[in-house]
Amino acid sequence: MFIETPVVAAQGASEAVGATATGAVLGGSAPAMGAVVPMGGEEVSVIFAQAIAAHAVQYLTATGLGVAQRGLFAAQVATSAGVYAASDALSQAALTL
Repeated sequence: MFIETPVVAAQGASEAVGATATGAVLGGSAPAMGAVVPMGGEEVSVIFAQAIAAHAVQYLTATGLGVAQRGLFAAQVATSAGVYAASDALSQAALTL
């Protein structure tokens, strides 16, 4: 099996950047999502605002988990690149003997 180690390492780096960027966007938007103001003073507006706030919490929780999983994936891909590089080096050393 032929693996392009630099490509795998680049993918790991790209995934890490993507996870960081997504986390930053979520971190920046969280205050706005949490600042829900009722549209009016009646009970329905208050209940609707509470539902929107609850949805925002669920959304931020789910996407935060997605960011964490993407970060773990990035770490795994980077680890794979390191293992492939070490394996290639050992194979090359064995061939030179």
